[in-house]
Amino acid sequence: MLRPRKLIAHAAISLLVLPSVALAQEYRGIGKVINKAMRDTALFAGFVPENGQPRNFIQILGGYTNGIITLLGLIFLVLIIWAGFKWMTAAGNEDQVTKARGYIKNAAIGLTIILVARMITYLLLEIIQPAVSP
Repeated sequence: MLRPRKLIAHAAISLLVLPSVALAQEYRGIGKVINKAMRDTALFAGFVPENGQPRNFIQILGGYTNGIITLLGLIFLVLIIWAGFKWMTAAGNEDQVTKARGYIKNAAIGLTIILVARMITYLLLEIIQPAVSP
């Protein structure tokens, strides 16, 4: 019988190897398929514009800023959900309920700040972008 570590290793290797065997294309054409999939993903994510022109500094900065703001918003949202869970599982303990309320209040304030920052960033990028773009 296989040990659990060996079983996990065999399963991981199988998951990495078997999809290439199961593809309907020739093995030589797999590079083209992967390149097309990566290009489509980059287009969808906004890393490569559809017109093929390189992005300027403001567009790149705006993309990074929006990504950071989105990540922070998700963190605050998870914090609110976690604090709500702590409140629901407090079982009437007033100290835990007070802490959970404080977490929810602080997370809501942080989420509000993040949303306002996102709106300001969007507004500034809409104002600055036409002035900088050729």
